[in-house]
Amino acid sequence: MIVKSNQIFSTWKEVFGNWRYLITAVVISIIFYSFNVLISSWQNLRALYPSIGFLGTINFFFISWLGFKSTIIFHSFISLIIISILFGILISLILFKSRFNITENKKVGLFGWFGIFFGVLAPGCVACGVGLASLLGIGAGFLVFLPFEGLELSILSIIMLSFAILKISNNMYQCNIPLGKTKLKGGIK
Repeated sequence: MIVKSNQIFSTWKEVFGNWRYLITAVVISIIFYSFNVLISSWQNLRALYPSIGFLGTINFFFISWLGFKSTIIFHSFISLIIISILFGILISLILFKSRFNITENKKVGLFGWFGIFFGVLAPGCVACGVGLASLLGIGAGFLVFLPFEGLELSILSIIMLSFAILKISNNMYQCNIPLGKTKLKGGIK
């Protein structure tokens, strides 16, 4: 099956032309990013809570959220942003697709889930304390086996999420999903 870029862009135009799915993608991306900031600054938030209280802790989290790029390696921050955006897009496409009850190839779903898993496990740098790997305590020990400080997992996650997004978009295009007055016109199945 050949994926044409005009098919993909046509699908994205239909899906994200609906403001609900566009807002969903943005909100999911922000939540994913916030989750990683929370994991990274969890110890600080917990330590500061008794002295600055709930509102002070929320304020500290917001400041950490805005300045997160200065606390981690640049490539980790960029990969975290890319994975967050891809994660938001994938979830929006899945929600849109589920609205029309479209079945998909199990291989696509598997790539999507592995991409999400690696994206949550180490979206940036394991040593920087980003992702579940650091929360599970496998940050520094894991680095011994990875020559690029966890960037390998980030790149793998980006590739898998991108592949899942492309396959789902192509699947939606081929299934002639109606949206409003228009239909996504599919090619040969």
